[in-house]
Amino acid sequence: MKQRATNSPFPYQSAGWQLWHRAILALQAQGTWRAEDAPLLHQYVRSVLAADHARADLDESGLTSVSADGRPVAHPLIKVARDAEADARAVAADLLLTPASRRRAGLDMAPDAVPPAWMSGVG
Repeated sequence: MKQRATNSPFPYQSAGWQLWHRAILALQAQGTWRAEDAPLLHQYVRSVLAADHARADLDESGLTSVSADGRPVAHPLIKVARDAEADARAVAADLLLTPASRRRAGLDMAPDAVPPAWMSGVG
């Protein structure tokens, strides 16, 4: 039986709303969506949005900033982006949204598609 989708906690048509609904559709298609997973899905979407926001800010400001004593240092948003991406990957795996987690759960036995010429000229 198909579980009813939980209403998105994100504003209608926002990036968060769209990701929320795409994820639920994917989870329903593989038969793993449960309404009680909504808080975990919320964490996943927040992590993806935080990573995207940090990366967009880094695109504008650059990868370095200046320390109090005037030395160039890695921009603090690099850590924010990496941490948010790591959180998103971990939650995606918990929700079985990654190819590897689906294979481990026995949901996806097909190998990932590899373009035929992905390493042309090697060998």
